Amino acid sequence: MRIDELIAAEAKASEQNKDAELKPGTKTTRGHGRSKTLQVRLNDDEFAVLARVAEERGIPVSTLARDLLLRELGGHNTDPRSLLARIRSDLDELAARVA
Repeated sequence: MRIDELIAAEAKASEQNKDAELKPGTKTTRGHGRSKTLQVRLNDDEFAVLARVAEERGIPVSTLARDLLLRELGGHNTDPRSLLARIRSDLDELAARVA
């Protein structure tokens, strides 16, 4: 069996049995070390502003919210996209003040 056939067969099998229990010792991750969720309630206007800024920066709303929160707390996120978003934000703020 070729590798592409094996991958297709495994994908099909996994989709047919989505609720199968994980084997002991199986570890699942989402690719990052964050494991806590914070729920924040915003009104429609607040969320619209957050969504607009996130869209302008080309990042998800949750990424923007996390970046703003971590910046406020003094965290140093080294993710390149977050760093670029922060630099853009700082430059936009500076341009608005200078203009």
